[in-house]
Amino acid sequence: MSRKVIVLKFGSSVLQSRSDLPQAVHEIYRWIRRQYSVVAVVSAFAGETDRLLATVDDYRNANPEAIARIVATGEEVASAFLTLELDRFGIPAQVLDPGQIQLIAETSSNDTEPVSANVAPVQQVLQQGRAAVVPGFVARDREGRVALFGRGGSDLSALFLAKQLNARCRLIKDVDGIYDSDPAVTADAERFEEIQYDDTLAIAGKIVQQKAIAFARKTGVQFEVAAVGENHATTVGSHRSTLAVRAGLQRPLRVGLLGLGTVGLGVFQELWKHPHLFEVTGIAVRRPDHHAQNAPRHLLTRDCWDVIDDVDVVVELIGGSDPAGDLVTAALAAGIPVVTANKLLLAEDAALESCGELRYSAAVGGAVPALEGVQALADDGRIVSLSGVLNGTCNYILDRLSAGCSWEQAVAEAQANGFAEQDPRADVSGADTVCKLRLLARSAFPMNETHSVDATGIEAIDPDWVRSAAKSGQRVRLVGTATVESGEVRLTVTPTLVDASHPFAQIRNEENCLLVDAYGPSHNGVVQHVWTGRGAGRWPTTAAVMADLFDLYRDRKSARRPAAQSILRAVEEGAP
Repeated sequence: MSRKVIVLKFGSSVLQSRSDLPQAVHEIYRWIRRQYSVVAVVSAFAGETDRLLATVDDYRNANPEAIARIVATGEEVASAFLTLELDRFGIPAQVLDPGQIQLIAETSSNDTEPVSANVAPVQQVLQQGRAAVVPGFVARDREGRVALFGRGGSDLSALFLAKQLNARCRLIKDVDGIYDSDPAVTADAERFEEIQYDDTLAIAGKIVQQKAIAFARKTGVQFEVAAVGENHATTVGSHRSTLAVRAGLQRPLRVGLLGLGTVGLGVFQELWKHPHLFEVTGIAVRRPDHHAQNAPRHLLTRDCWDVIDDVDVVVELIGGSDPAGDLVTAALAAGIPVVTANKLLLAEDAALESCGELRYSAAVGGAVPALEGVQALADDGRIVSLSGVLNGTCNYILDRLSAGCSWEQAVAEAQANGFAEQDPRADVSGADTVCKLRLLARSAFPMNETHSVDATGIEAIDPDWVRSAAKSGQRVRLVGTATVESGEVRLTVTPTLVDASHPFAQIRNEENCLLVDAYGPSHNGVVQHVWTGRGAGRWPTTAAVMADLFDLYRDRKSARRPAAQSILRAVEEGAP
């Protein structure tokens, strides 16, 4: 399976300030889950270019290149902050400035056009499983001086890079496409499904930079204009302009949230930022008074059944089997979708998936799109085997041991950083990794039953062995492996010594890494596929839960389900 590439451009209308960065993170992660490699082209935050120009107002007729350097810092700062935000959510990313990719401009002016680029550094970053973040609007002339593409020039940067990479290109705006008139002014404005370059030049000059449209027309680059999180977009190309079918408004999904712990709080905070998409109607916690500073008091309750009553989706983040199993089963039986990170529940009860709409990307790998990657490979060809470092807690502890910490200190640090529970036995025993392997194996080998499980954790590991390995350039990792032998799936979890060049040795602390060996559709050889990212902590797991919720919102257009309340009440009261 070859990774497709998409260039996503985020302008100042979307990234007005740092508080908007999570929107871009969720959009980037959405495409990563869809098995795209992502290049994010970033504009300065709203108003930043004007502010920087104002600081050099007294020098307008002086040195244009020096002014360009000052103005370009707006894009550089926004790109750096987006990379930091991606890292916070556990998504590997790297900034590549115009000098690194040799993005060469036609002249040294502040309203120039691109003529060439070396995309090899971009491809290298993508091959490493990272998102590439590129400041828009900025280039270098042939003498190495800073040059700019003019107002709205990040659109041109994105389209030029898409052309060089032969990639899909989507310009993310504050509107969900190109309209025949301004939708903010005209109530019956209609969105184009497709629009010709010439029509775009005529009516969309305020949405997409004119030079960028002209470049796309000249070079035949097709691109999309869309809003954050939307499935639909206006496609700009050489085809005939056609209007989209008018869609009805969709109300926010009513969300019942079970649990407000490390992950639950992160999910709640993200839901609260999107009131047009989600309405949290209740939060079940053991001690409401302890969470009064984290959520509105009227939403907090001890009654789990009340929280999942009369909602559009249940988010289960309390963990374990009891009462989570009964709650999830009841919701699914009532036709209510469930989003969960509960790997233990899912591993123990494979039949849950057939009970209703169950989404559980967060159950394996945190921000690593492990389940999505395995499913895509299983659909595309035949998986031979998979192996992974799937427990961020263990990986963190092993790295701290290699640095000279005692076992007690390493565990305490993992707990303090939110990577380990107060009782870490499920992690260090290897049980957590076995659960994740079971879920991956179901997708990888759907026609085979698991008949063999051999698990050894790290609770009895010798710290001196771990430290000695590190000194010799090797690493000890808790590796889980799933293979098929004679029609039976074998799962193995064991501490393993890996060389410094191995992908498992390249990850650090709470990061996870998944390797999948699979034949392509033509079965002409086995190819290894690699996914990495943070596998533990509030924000990586939150990213996966929110991705499922965003997918659910996009996929579901129906109104609230009838009779859900009476069905759930019947289950609660023990009726047959």
